Amino acid sequence: MKALVILTTGFEDVEGLGTIDVLRRSKINVTTASIDDVNITTQSGHNMKTMTVLKELDLSDYDFLVIPGGGAVFNILDKEQIINDVIDYFYFSNKLICAICAAPLLIGKRGYFKNMKYTCFPGCENRVTEGIYTGKEVEVNERFILGRSMYYSLDFALAIIERVQGKKQREIVEASIKGLK
Repeated sequence: MKALVILTTGFEDVEGLGTIDVLRRSKINVTTASIDDVNITTQSGHNMKTMTVLKELDLSDYDFLVIPGGGAVFNILDKEQIINDVIDYFYFSNKLICAICAAPLLIGKRGYFKNMKYTCFPGCENRVTEGIYTGKEVEVNERFILGRSMYYSLDFALAIIERVQGKKQREIVEASIKGLK
């Protein structure tokens, strides 16, 4: 199972790194990619490097896409055509797309939530063209896994594990991160 996680300067630390951590604990192969420079800075100011940049990837190698929120959504991702292209690829390939906080608006502004329930950071739903906003902590439907905010990052990651690896695997990872096993 291979995940592509888009990280760029200004991504919300916990939504990105927390999700990656939980996915890797479940033995999911995670590739981090930024738009055009592997050197990025998180929303809270930590300098780091992604593994690659988007233009160097073959998207068909990945089973699902994860997009964290944060200031990066408004300052960078919302303005980049390559992000629309990546989302379109996963959507039209019927692959799972996961987004949290402000990031669901990148999908919703394209009309991809039509007739579906979705959640996002409160206020971001104003940029979504179609869909049924629920405001739930995590919203799971046949095409998307969406999280409302940073606070729900672990629940978001566990929902991804349940979808791609099953409920039993989710329970194993959840018990582990809670210190129960």
